[in-house]
Amino acid sequence: MNSLEGSTSDFDASVVIGPVQVFGLLSGALFGCLACQSYVYFAKFTSDGLALKATVSAVLLIQLGHFVCIMSMLWTMTVSTYGDPSQLNVFPLAADMVILLSSFTVSIVQSFYAFRLWKLSRNISLSILCQMFSVVAQISTFILSARAFSMTDLTMFEARQSLLIMLAFTTRAVCDWITTVGIAWNLKKKRGSDIIDTTTMIDRLIYWTIETALITSLLAVTVIILLLVLKQNCEYIGTTSKLD
Repeated sequence: MNSLEGSTSDFDASVVIGPVQVFGLLSGALFGCLACQSYVYFAKFTSDGLALKATVSAVLLIQLGHFVCIMSMLWTMTVSTYGDPSQLNVFPLAADMVILLSSFTVSIVQSFYAFRLWKLSRNISLSILCQMFSVVAQISTFILSARAFSMTDLTMFEARQSLLIMLAFTTRAVCDWITTVGIAWNLKKKRGSDIIDTTTMIDRLIYWTIETALITSLLAVTVIILLLVLKQNCEYIGTTSKLD
């Protein structure tokens, strides 16, 4: 009884359960948006190539599994472990799966944008550079996931793996910045058209490209800052659930 009371008194839900709840619920809402977008895509763009359709399908299926893991993680952290926070010294299996599935989604999307960058610029070296950063991030996440599955103490895990977590998020952010600047710059060079509709479409593509990468890169930078400022936090798990 005393040990339970001690673990409860030392437990801070605002840095363990709070971030996971906020970003987890937001991730669930965004999955609903993804499902709607996927339906519209398959309904309207039937002439797209098989490779592109397979990419969209893969992202949707991975995100479906990601959503299931998010719901399981929220249930475990808020219902199954209610009154006994000592059980959260080790994250549930679903939380470890969230990290892994998120990395798969981000890698697919970054590979797609690297390909689009090559199609626009015909600069293979820039696309390879983006892929290198993406591969480094993916390998870091694989190592992090393997260690997460075998963790015995969450606080100790965060302290020991903070550099690896920062490496993964930093390389993701750098890859996003390179592809964003490269795509936007090449689209801007093709903007010199007297046709208003063409110019409007290019402007819209530039806006969407910057908007997409800005959100993900800002989230990555936020995680890095939180890891440096806060000693015990789970923001990196919560943000990972939304980074994709």
